[in-house]
Amino acid sequence: MEKLFISPSKYVQGKGCLKDSSKYIEELGNRVLILTDEFVWGMIGEGYKNYLTEGGLLVGTAVFSGEVSEENIQELLKGIADKEIEVVIALGGGKVIDLGKAVAAKQNLKMVVLPTTASTDAPTSSISVLYEEDGRFKEYQFYRKNPDLVIVDTEVIVNAPARLLAAGIADGLSTAVEARAVKKKHGENVLGKKPTLTALAIAEKCEEVLFTYGLQAYEDNKNKQVTEAFEAVVEANTLMSGLGFESGGLAAAHALHNGFSAIQGKVNQLMHGEKIAYTTLVQLVLEKQPEEVLKRYLVFFRQLNLPTTCEALGLDVQNEKELSKIAEQSLSIGDSLRQMPFTLTKEDIVQGIRQLDAFVRSCSV
Repeated sequence: MEKLFISPSKYVQGKGCLKDSSKYIEELGNRVLILTDEFVWGMIGEGYKNYLTEGGLLVGTAVFSGEVSEENIQELLKGIADKEIEVVIALGGGKVIDLGKAVAAKQNLKMVVLPTTASTDAPTSSISVLYEEDGRFKEYQFYRKNPDLVIVDTEVIVNAPARLLAAGIADGLSTAVEARAVKKKHGENVLGKKPTLTALAIAEKCEEVLFTYGLQAYEDNKNKQVTEAFEAVVEANTLMSGLGFESGGLAAAHALHNGFSAIQGKVNQLMHGEKIAYTTLVQLVLEKQPEEVLKRYLVFFRQLNLPTTCEALGLDVQNEKELSKIAEQSLSIGDSLRQMPFTLTKEDIVQGIRQLDAFVRSCSV
């Protein structure tokens, strides 16, 4: 099987770069649609539309709310069917980005991603995560190409709550953990091909950057300061993690994350990366990693105020029914648990969650 590495055509990052972004967008087309949510529209969306319009672009808008579901994708497609659009601009967080990629792919339009947080590695990938209307994970949807352009304005990112940066750090740290598991299995990346050495190298560089600069960047974010550490972490969360997960592969941490979509409660209010922090720890337990490795991640996640116990997720570790639901959803055909270098059963997953809780309670660090 051949190896495959893919990436967006162009990635731009810097403080205030949205104010100089029309020159990149107009290379792709003149008629654009800004897709965003109500909060981002009020914060920067309207001003950004005016900026593009003043620059000579023809700009339409669509304000989205809800899940990234097939129903919502089709509804949005109907709403823009009679508009002559050349470029879709997704301005916002992970759900808006995933929806924008779906719409652009189905209409064969150019795709621009303008993330407003560094909480996810979705901006660079050719994938959307689809959910059922009730919020349960449904499937990954794959597109023939990555976004044409990703623009990351760190002046915008730094004004988002530091909690979102912490979630992105957790998501970024899962990248190397999962990519190493895929490599050990001689498995496939998200694209169904063999991972390249480049993908693993990027994933491990992402890990190095986050452990080195993550805490400083977290504090800089709280103080609304764009520093070298903050720039480095934003790049790791967005570009390095995005390239690393897609071309390097996913394993247990993301499958377990999807497993949590099978239950209701506090966990549904947590961000993707916050849940990934916990499920990364579970993967390390399932791999029987040395105690010092587990402690390294545990201490770091605690310093970032990320959840490390079932209780923090609103889950009773003794609730057999809910743990079984999580495990069963994690084992869904087509999800990434199959990329682990050993076979896991429902019982293994339940036991791994309980082992992690016991370890965290007994850990004095």
